Amino acid sequence: MKVLVTGATGFLGSHLCRQLIRDGHEVTVLRRSTSNNNALSDLNLIHEVGDVTDLESVKRAVKGNEIVVHTAAHLAHWGFHKETQFEVNAQGTKNVVEACRQFGIRRLLHVSSVATIGIPERHQQLAREDFTFNLENSPLTYHISKKRAEEIVLAEVDLGLDAVIVNPSSFWGPFEKEYRGAAFALMAKQMAIVPYFTGGMCVAHVLDVVEGIVAAIEKGKTGQRYILGGDNLPYRSIVEMGAQKLGLQRKFVPIPNLLTWLAAMTLEPLSRITKRQPRITHAVHYCASRFAYYDSSKAKNELGYSPRDFNDLLDECVSFTELRGKAESNPPLSREGKAVQN
Repeated sequence: MKVLVTGATGFLGSHLCRQLIRDGHEVTVLRRSTSNNNALSDLNLIHEVGDVTDLESVKRAVKGNEIVVHTAAHLAHWGFHKETQFEVNAQGTKNVVEACRQFGIRRLLHVSSVATIGIPERHQQLAREDFTFNLENSPLTYHISKKRAEEIVLAEVDLGLDAVIVNPSSFWGPFEKEYRGAAFALMAKQMAIVPYFTGGMCVAHVLDVVEGIVAAIEKGKTGQRYILGGDNLPYRSIVEMGAQKLGLQRKFVPIPNLLTWLAAMTLEPLSRITKRQPRITHAVHYCASRFAYYDSSKAKNELGYSPRDFNDLLDECVSFTELRGKAESNPPLSREGKAVQN
C-alpha cells in the first residue's frame, strides 16, 4: 500500500514511518527543506520537500498515494506562536483535506490529540470521545487550533471523505539520543527536593500510539474519533515512582497554583522580548492543577488497542537513560585513543 505521512521527521511521525516500512508499505514523507532528517536517514522512503501550509506541495505529495496519515502539527504551548500555530494546525489540515478529496485518497488518518477532547473539571473523571470541549475561552491555543483542524476534517467527512481521527494522549519513548517526555519523572536524579504540579496526566508509550494509528487505518470507522491513551496518573505519583525506580529517597513538594500563575505573569512578557519560550507559560499554569485523564476503551474495543502499563514504560525510560549516561561517560575511542564524536 502507498502511504503518505506528514510530520514524518518528528517524534511520532518517525516511529510511524519505521512501522509502516516494517509492514511492507511504500512510504512517502512530506517534509520541509529545513527539517532534521536524522530519524529517517536509514529508511527507504520517498521524500517530497514542501510544507503543509503550501497547498501545491501538499498536492504533489498526496498524488499517487492510497492512504494519508496527517501527523504534522505546531506543538508549542505558548501564545507567542498563536498565528503560526493556527496556520499549521488548521490551514495545514485544510490543505491536506483538499488534496485528499482532489486525488480520491482511500482514507485519511488524521492524528489529532486529546487536547481536542477537553479537560475534565472533576478530579478522577475520565473524558471520552463524546466529552464536550470546554477550552474555547482558555489560553490553550494548541488545543483550540487542533480542535479547528478536527472540525475541518469532520466537515469533509459529511461531504463524503473517508477519514478517521485518533487522539493520542501525552506519549513517551526513545527518540534518537533521548527519551522523550520523561524528564520530570527523573528529576530525583538532579535534586533532593522534587517539586511537582498538583494535577495529573494520561501517559502512553509512543510505540503503542503507533500501533493504534496502524490499527485505525484498517479498522477505524469513518468519521469516528479514538482516544489513544495509557495510564492516568497524578504528577506526584509520576515523580515518586521515578525516584523509586532510581532507588533514591527524596522529599516531594507541591507547586501551588498561585506560584505557577505568578511565574506565567512574569515570564511570558519577558519572553516576548527574548523570543524564547518560558518554562512556565499561561498554558502550563492552566494545566498544572488539572487532571487531564482520558478513557481509551473505545480504541481498545474497536481497534484492539493495548497500551502498556506505566511501570513498564518507566522501566524502559530508566534503563535507556542509564545506558545513555554510561555511553556518554565512556565514549568509544579511536585508534589514536581520542573520543569519537557521534
